[in-house]
Amino acid sequence: MKRSAENLFRAVCLGFSLLLLVGSLLYGIRTAAWNETAAAYQRRAESLRRENAILLARCACSLSLEEIERCAEEELGMQRLSAEQMIRIEEPIR
Repeated sequence: MKRSAENLFRAVCLGFSLLLLVGSLLYGIRTAAWNETAAAYQRRAESLRRENAILLARCACSLSLEEIERCAEEELGMQRLSAEQMIRIEEPIR
Protein backbone atom coordinates (compact mmCIF):
# COMPACT_ATOMS: atom_id res chain seq x y z
CA MET A 1 0.00 0.00 0.00
CA LYS A 2 2.82 2.34 0.92
CA ARG A 3 4.56 1.55 -2.36
CA SER A 4 1.51 2.42 -4.47
CA ALA A 5 0.95 5.67 -2.55
CA GLU A 6 4.57 6.58 -3.13
CA ASN A 7 4.24 5.82 -6.86
CA LEU A 8 1.04 7.86 -7.05
CA PHE A 9 2.78 10.79 -5.33
CA ARG A 10 5.67 10.57 -7.81
CA ALA A 11 3.27 10.41 -10.76
CA VAL A 12 1.37 13.46 -9.50
CA CYS A 13 4.63 15.37 -8.93
CA LEU A 14 5.90 14.38 -12.39
CA GLY A 15 2.60 15.38 -14.01
CA PHE A 16 2.59 18.72 -12.20
CA SER A 17 6.22 19.34 -13.19
CA LEU A 18 5.44 18.52 -16.83
CA LEU A 19 2.42 20.80 -16.73
CA LEU A 20 4.56 23.66 -15.38
CA LEU A 21 7.23 22.98 -18.00
CA VAL A 22 4.76 22.97 -20.89
CA GLY A 23 3.03 26.08 -19.53
CA SER A 24 6.29 27.97 -19.23
CA LEU A 25 7.30 26.94 -22.77
CA LEU A 26 3.98 28.10 -24.17
CA TYR A 27 4.28 31.38 -22.29
CA GLY A 28 7.80 31.83 -23.69
CA ILE A 29 6.53 31.24 -27.23
CA ARG A 30 3.70 33.72 -26.72
CA THR A 31 6.11 36.29 -25.27
CA ALA A 32 8.44 35.86 -28.26
CA ALA A 33 5.51 36.44 -30.62
CA TRP A 34 4.54 39.60 -28.71
CA ASN A 35 8.13 40.83 -28.87
CA GLU A 36 8.22 40.25 -32.63
CA THR A 37 4.94 42.11 -33.06
CA ALA A 38 6.22 44.99 -30.94
CA ALA A 39 9.44 45.12 -32.97
CA ALA A 40 7.43 45.21 -36.20
CA TYR A 41 5.36 48.12 -34.84
CA GLN A 42 8.53 49.96 -33.85
CA ARG A 43 10.03 49.46 -37.32
CA ARG A 44 6.81 50.74 -38.92
CA ALA A 45 6.72 53.75 -36.59
CA GLU A 46 10.32 54.62 -37.46
CA SER A 47 9.54 54.28 -41.16
CA LEU A 48 6.55 56.59 -40.75
CA ARG A 49 8.68 59.12 -38.84
CA ARG A 50 11.20 59.19 -41.71
CA GLU A 51 8.42 59.52 -44.29
CA ASN A 52 6.83 62.31 -42.25
CA ALA A 53 10.13 64.20 -42.10
CA ILE A 54 10.52 63.90 -45.87
CA LEU A 55 6.96 65.06 -46.49
CA LEU A 56 7.36 68.00 -44.10
CA ALA A 57 10.53 69.05 -45.91
CA ARG A 58 8.80 68.77 -49.29
CA CYS A 59 5.84 70.74 -47.96
CA ALA A 60 8.09 73.52 -46.65
CA CYS A 61 9.95 73.57 -49.94
CA SER A 62 6.77 73.64 -52.02
CA LEU A 63 5.58 76.81 -50.33
CA SER A 64 8.26 78.90 -52.05
CA LEU A 65 7.27 80.79 -55.19
CA GLU A 66 10.15 79.24 -57.11
CA GLU A 67 8.88 75.74 -56.30
CA ILE A 68 5.34 76.66 -57.34
CA GLU A 69 6.67 78.08 -60.60
CA ARG A 70 8.81 74.99 -61.23
CA CYS A 71 5.86 72.69 -60.53
CA ALA A 72 3.59 74.70 -62.86
CA GLU A 73 6.12 74.57 -65.70
CA GLU A 74 7.53 71.04 -65.32
CA GLU A 75 4.67 69.00 -63.92
CA LEU A 76 1.64 70.84 -65.28
CA GLY A 77 3.15 72.00 -68.58
CA MET A 78 2.24 75.64 -68.02
CA GLN A 79 4.18 78.48 -69.69
CA ARG A 80 4.92 82.04 -68.78
CA LEU A 81 2.61 84.54 -70.40
CA SER A 82 4.20 86.28 -73.38
CA ALA A 83 3.53 89.91 -74.30
CA GLU A 84 1.41 88.86 -77.32
CA GLN A 85 -0.88 86.81 -75.12
CA MET A 86 -1.68 89.70 -72.77
CA ILE A 87 -4.93 91.56 -73.20
CA ARG A 88 -5.41 94.68 -71.12
CA ILE A 89 -8.88 95.53 -70.06
CA GLU A 90 -9.47 98.91 -68.55
CA GLU A 91 -12.41 99.64 -66.43
CA PRO A 92 -14.42 102.65 -67.61
CA ILE A 93 -14.31 105.68 -65.34
CA ARG A 94 -17.68 106.49 -63.77
